[in-house]
Amino acid sequence: MLEQQTLSQLLEQFKEQQLAEDELKKHLYTYVSTKVFSTDELNKIVSRTFDIILLDEKGYLTYCDQDFAEHLGYLQEELIDHHYRMLHAKVHDDQFYNDMWQTIQQGDVWTGDIATAAKTNDVFWYRTTIIPILDKNQKPYQFIVFRTDITDVKKSDKAILEQLDDDYRKVLSHVMNLTFRVNRDKTVNRYRFRLFEGKLIRKLSPSFDQIVTGHEVFFSQEPILTSYFERAFEGEEVRFKHQYKEMSLLTTLVPIVEKGQVIEVVGSSSDVTSLDEAEKKANRLTYYDLLTDLPNREKFKQDLTDYLRHKPRDLSLLICDIDKLKNINDTLGEVIGDDVIQAVVNRIRAELTDGDTLYRYGGDEFAIITTGDEDKLKDLTNRMIQAINKPVTSHRQDMFISASIGVSRFGVDATTEQHLVRHANVAVHYCKLNGRNHTLFFSETMEEDYNENLILDADIRKALHNNEFELYYQPQINVITGEVIGLEALIRWVHPKKGPVSPAKFIPLAEESGVITQIGEWVIREACHQHQTWVKQGYRPIRIAVNVSAIELQRTDFAEKVKKILSETKMDPHFLEIEITENSVMQNTEECILTMNCLRRMGISLSIDDFGTGYSSFGYLKQFPINYLKIDQSFVRSALKEQSSAAIVKAMIQLAHNFGLRVVAEGVEDEDVLTLLKAEHCDFYQGYYYSKPVKAIDIENRILKAY
Repeated sequence: MLEQQTLSQLLEQFKEQQLAEDELKKHLYTYVSTKVFSTDELNKIVSRTFDIILLDEKGYLTYCDQDFAEHLGYLQEELIDHHYRMLHAKVHDDQFYNDMWQTIQQGDVWTGDIATAAKTNDVFWYRTTIIPILDKNQKPYQFIVFRTDITDVKKSDKAILEQLDDDYRKVLSHVMNLTFRVNRDKTVNRYRFRLFEGKLIRKLSPSFDQIVTGHEVFFSQEPILTSYFERAFEGEEVRFKHQYKEMSLLTTLVPIVEKGQVIEVVGSSSDVTSLDEAEKKANRLTYYDLLTDLPNREKFKQDLTDYLRHKPRDLSLLICDIDKLKNINDTLGEVIGDDVIQAVVNRIRAELTDGDTLYRYGGDEFAIITTGDEDKLKDLTNRMIQAINKPVTSHRQDMFISASIGVSRFGVDATTEQHLVRHANVAVHYCKLNGRNHTLFFSETMEEDYNENLILDADIRKALHNNEFELYYQPQINVITGEVIGLEALIRWVHPKKGPVSPAKFIPLAEESGVITQIGEWVIREACHQHQTWVKQGYRPIRIAVNVSAIELQRTDFAEKVKKILSETKMDPHFLEIEITENSVMQNTEECILTMNCLRRMGISLSIDDFGTGYSSFGYLKQFPINYLKIDQSFVRSALKEQSSAAIVKAMIQLAHNFGLRVVAEGVEDEDVLTLLKAEHCDFYQGYYYSKPVKAIDIENRILKAY
């Protein structure tokens, strides 16, 4: 066992830094525990190096040396028998002291730096070693505390750290992001910023102090944000997006861990407002239509899935298709076409209720998710069609718009999302093939026809390629003399497998698919070829009338194509007549009149077909450069049965004559009707009374040879 002199030598070696502190403490612990020295003897020896405190097992001071007491501004008797807690400087949290006491209560030595409060509330720092004195049961009953004043060192370290921190802050203050360090006081579960720097601060608030001192404004007022900090102090790295005022911030929290404990959290916030706005714009482009600002087809699919997930009883899907919008785009341009679309959108919106949702389903199609029984749906679709039918004026062009609507009801017409959409599309397609401008509810027979039409549409294209079409001709007769004055060329199709297919069946399909322009061009060319064939055979030239669809007439190059055909076939244009339905010219009146004038200058005759079934005005009729007006057969056939039809026929004849036009009555099937037409001074007629449409060879044998 070492003597006192040896211990003094050890202390001297320690002071001269020739002995490590840990080695010295081991010797001291041995001397105290084996009671080689008394407490007074030990104090005299070590007081030159350490301040000594003795604590009982509850933490009350049983001894402290006089130098220690005086250094803190106390008398010894003011400290002895008082709990060590009175010296706490409120620098360390409760966890710090709890960990320290847990260590020494287990009989282990604790070493660390402790901030101690003087009587004047000044703070002194001590490097401290606490050695437990164990009884025979190896349980501590007393603690000896060795303390070395390191306040000057701490101040020096603090000055260095403050300088480094100041430099660090200066650097961070020029960084665009916000960087911060956060401590947590577990006792009250509050957070305190140790660092708060970056240019982003000026965006968050004009006052730095307001942000730092009012840190609760930054996150504590929102429970969800506080929860992120709680997770970070539990050791989780957290990344989240949140709003502050009008800004979107992306914040990352990284826990700093020492000895298995999170001592602080370092965070960084970036201003991602512009990125958020870009993301919103991208989302807008993905799910919304730019022209109408309506949700698009992709959004429709998502919403419909959500709606049907709740299995509503009376949910229905409406598909509304603008009739012949492509014609407007092709002839007048997409700018006017866009105006039409926006006008239709506004008119549909005006008829919908809060529970209805309107989507831009396609270029000329809109989808509407709605609810209600059949009567409500009929009322809604009727109001929509009436609203859409009102004229649209754009760039001084008056356009008459119509729409076809197909309806499919969930639970009635479909039980799945796919069938609901398909059946609404089938209904609108069927509607367009059967007159347009009305509403049809889905039925099983429609789907059968729809599938048949899909096949037929492909067959039409094959027929054009395989030259399956043929022209028949129906004579036009002078009412007074009975002389044949012209022929109307009518297309016929004998399907290789199905036999004859009515034009009423395949022409609407051809118009819907757009192949009608190719068919129309074939009809004009074939009629011109036939005319020239007859002329070459020595027959006198006869006028041939050819029907032109609205789609053909709307094309800006239509007149040029006719001119090219005439040049190819070498037909005299004075013997060609172009028949135009009144509805076709009313869709694009001004442009159609220009096209018609161009045809007239070539020498081609023009006639308005099916007059009385459309919506042309007398004012426009006066502007049309036409030669003939054809009264629709529906009026002619009922003229003897209905007084109103007879009056209409009479009025049309008088109107045409007043405008200097000659009149052709269609659908004359008996002599009594012909007698009526003679009495009203009608010019020409055609119909089964004289002849049904026949092949070219029959025209030669029956008419041309006698002509």
